[in-house]
Amino acid sequence: MRVVTCLVFLWFLMVFANCCFSKKREIQKAASQLLEKESKKVDTSTCKASSADHIAKLRIKKKKKEALVCILKSLEINVEDGWTWSELGTHFQEQNENNKASTSFKQAAKLTGKISLHIRTWHFIGPFVVGKPELDGDPLEFHGGVYNASRHKYDKKVKYYTELIPGGEIQWKKIIQKNAVDSVQVNPQINWNDLVSGLGSMAITEWQGWAVGEFAVNHNNENVLIQCLGIPTMFVDGIFLVGDVYRRNQYWFSVPLTHGIHTLYAKLRTKGTQVFQCNIKIAGSDIFEVHLPQMKPDLLDGHVIGQVIPIPVTNLQSNKWIRHMKVTLASQSYGAPIDVRQIEHSKHFGIAPGQTIPIIIEIRHTEQAGNHQCVETRVTLQFSTSDGHSQHLPLTLRCRKFGESFIFTFVDHDGSVQQAAAIPPIQDCSNGVCPVLLTLHGTGVPVQNQADSYKRMQNGKWIFGLETAWVLATSRHGAHNWEGPGALTSMTALSRLQELTHKSPWIPNKASAHHVIFAGHSMGGHGAWHLATHYPDRALAVMSLAGWIKKEEYGDSNEFFRHDTSTSHTDPAVKAIMESCIAENNADLHISNLQHVEVLTRIGADDRTVHPYFVRRMYRLLKEQEVNVTYDELAGKEHWWWDTTETNDGGAVNDKTLRDFAIKHSKNLNIPNKKSQDGTCDSDDCGDKEEDGDVAMVNRYSGNMRKGRERQGQYTMTLVNPAFMEGVHGVQVIQQIIPFRISKIKLTFNQDSVLMTTSNILRFNLYEPPVSPVMWTSKTVQIDNDVFSTDDVTNFMKENSHFCKSKGKWSICKLEGAVFESDQQRGPANMGPARRVAEHQFVIVTGTEGEGGITATLQQLSVYIANLFVLTSDTIAPIIKDKDLTDNVANEYNLIILGGPTENSWASKIIKNSSPLTIDENGVSLGECRFTEPQTGVLSLFPHRGSGLALVLMGNSIQGIEDVVRLATPTIPPMTRSPFSNLVPDYVITGAEFKGKGPGGYLCTGFWGNNWDFRRETSSCAC
Repeated sequence: MRVVTCLVFLWFLMVFANCCFSKKREIQKAASQLLEKESKKVDTSTCKASSADHIAKLRIKKKKKEALVCILKSLEINVEDGWTWSELGTHFQEQNENNKASTSFKQAAKLTGKISLHIRTWHFIGPFVVGKPELDGDPLEFHGGVYNASRHKYDKKVKYYTELIPGGEIQWKKIIQKNAVDSVQVNPQINWNDLVSGLGSMAITEWQGWAVGEFAVNHNNENVLIQCLGIPTMFVDGIFLVGDVYRRNQYWFSVPLTHGIHTLYAKLRTKGTQVFQCNIKIAGSDIFEVHLPQMKPDLLDGHVIGQVIPIPVTNLQSNKWIRHMKVTLASQSYGAPIDVRQIEHSKHFGIAPGQTIPIIIEIRHTEQAGNHQCVETRVTLQFSTSDGHSQHLPLTLRCRKFGESFIFTFVDHDGSVQQAAAIPPIQDCSNGVCPVLLTLHGTGVPVQNQADSYKRMQNGKWIFGLETAWVLATSRHGAHNWEGPGALTSMTALSRLQELTHKSPWIPNKASAHHVIFAGHSMGGHGAWHLATHYPDRALAVMSLAGWIKKEEYGDSNEFFRHDTSTSHTDPAVKAIMESCIAENNADLHISNLQHVEVLTRIGADDRTVHPYFVRRMYRLLKEQEVNVTYDELAGKEHWWWDTTETNDGGAVNDKTLRDFAIKHSKNLNIPNKKSQDGTCDSDDCGDKEEDGDVAMVNRYSGNMRKGRERQGQYTMTLVNPAFMEGVHGVQVIQQIIPFRISKIKLTFNQDSVLMTTSNILRFNLYEPPVSPVMWTSKTVQIDNDVFSTDDVTNFMKENSHFCKSKGKWSICKLEGAVFESDQQRGPANMGPARRVAEHQFVIVTGTEGEGGITATLQQLSVYIANLFVLTSDTIAPIIKDKDLTDNVANEYNLIILGGPTENSWASKIIKNSSPLTIDENGVSLGECRFTEPQTGVLSLFPHRGSGLALVLMGNSIQGIEDVVRLATPTIPPMTRSPFSNLVPDYVITGAEFKGKGPGGYLCTGFWGNNWDFRRETSSCAC
């Protein structure tokens, strides 16, 4: 029987081989006949050069007759040159001679395959100066842009201009890539030392440019996958595609291409030498790809910690959605039995063509884990679609012993899944509730390494953690600097650790998210400053180690309008508004908020990664504010060390001095423990409040707990954006008189009264801080010249009210609903700038009502933005068509809307008639301003679902929409931020010169008023 089977199989192979050979012979015969026939029509001797470069030059210059002659001459010399056959096919395709084109491409495919596996010849133009915003001006735009300029890449007479090169002139240069595995290195021959010393700036070493290359597709209507490592953005024939800037080397992005020669435009932006690698392939039969997750929770003594796993899935198709993706448990080979289920909200949305999106699964044990051994769990998951496609993914979850660091995952503020590492306290805490030392890592430090740096050797054994505090190390992928998404992820991790410990009866010491020692090293030292100054009422103490103050003044990483191309074009008013977007990140500006918090800050005297200057400056500022601060500058120490005075004594973040400081502020706190009879807690305020609603407090000086410690003295609250300021001394600002300007409240606490003097404050709230309550109900409150009795304040604390200012007088304003923010009122929940649309779970809504190819372009742009979110910050960015988005689903999400009212039905709903910004086919209106340039783009926040936000990207042309989409472009590594997260205000209106002048091409930009109104004092417009 086996012999018969083998004979049948061999017969089948022979038949198949004969068919293939026969087909190849037919292709070869047709190609030979075509070549012979076409060669008789021309005189190939008239071709002066038949090199690939010369043929490409003729094609680009549209010299079709000359190009055909030289193509035929080249094939006379080497008929086996697949690239030249692709050139011949492209020529006939442009002439609409489809049969001849088909024959040529078939021959090219026979010789070199369906597609070029890599780009053999790159053409580079640059370097040009570049700045730090999401998008600086591109000098090539003054020569028609890269699409036009690249038409002259073979022309030695064409020059461009840059201040980085002696003589100020540059030309296109050719770079050869020998094979697909090689990286392309672009190293402009520049005397960087001369520029750095002459300008006194390392930032001048950053530059921008373009690399342009061609590849051939030899089969029609192919689904092509492209991967470019080391660059943030690329364009294929004008189609936006995201690059894999962090070189994760697992993501490919699809684009639909016809047969012919296509062009890839790689946007270069780097320091010194640019290294990148682009790979190209046909998608094949798989319609999707499942990737290994970047984050997985540990088992802790056999218990699942965190339970959620984000598993990225890429739709490899370029023209079809994956509507339903189902995840099931295929098998389990080791460990206690678990169940797998898909998080419900990840079922609402399909996966758009070319999109990568993490699908969230939840894992739980099928039985109580009390008797489980601490062993790893191995499972295989199955991902399947409704049309029968499926893939399997093996996963292994490790197990950690209680007392070791462990990783837990959690659903973050924006609906994404993030991870943190934690170490339980070594000793038991009073009431079974411990504070948390929140430690923030420096650039590139893995989250578990950060947690495990809290160790020391004692009697020959490693001891991890702190005596009476949880150690919590948080993380988020990308260059957030613990600002924006990084800050919110850290605060969410605190809440999730509190929930996790209170809901786990087998964990003896619970965590309190409202009793925190803020700590960090290097970038994390800045993060400690940043979080402590914005959440000071949670702060037991601050430990900032080798921390810088603000990125714009730290080294050369993010200098503000220093060498930018756009500095020659940008209105100072535009600069002021852009700087206001990031002023909330300036730790020194908010230093007064730490007047009641003890601080320890230190640095190595020989540290040149973060110069001691930055810590000394903060030390001076803290002393000026009369903060109880200790500063150490350790001789002989650099940026990091493991041994401070003894071997393995805890080193840079955990030596005896630092441990003693942490213990001083974490022991004997007696934090109340609010839990149910079974030892779990379902309340949001677990461990923070007494049953009677009064908040217990810490006496920082005696270490004992008692209610109502009286505050005495004067303090100052400082803020720029109420959206990112939890409150200081029990005061939360709701609105400013002029948004995004510095606001202050000077507070004087007496035994039975509080005097407040306000500056740029319109509305605020009072609350009892968890660490040091004010006991508001026992005090009279004077706000500027208006006095409120203890009865007034008592009633205020019981009611849903704010203090508000009108016509110079303060009064108590009762709120009509549970939430203050609405479509007419802005508050912390719906303030800007633009990045705040992504600080809640959001969905991208792509328009389907446009004419011609606009709908397809909007979908491609939506995929580009969604993929940027994934690659730069592991953010989940679902995409949905406007016609498929229901009101019920929309009410759960913030919205990023692609297309204006004529292209997107949701833009029509969001942009109401009362909006100060409207758009029509003739232009854009903003207040009294009217913008009618044919290439006008608009990016703007609008109110949505009362307290939510919608960010609309629209224009009076598709080019205008593409311009504002460029505002999502991330900055250069290592500062590749999440889209829209840096210098984008509430609204930006761009004109035709935007791509060339960057912010200098803004027609208007600014912030909306408190009532979503246009205000001249917060706008750059002068109309």
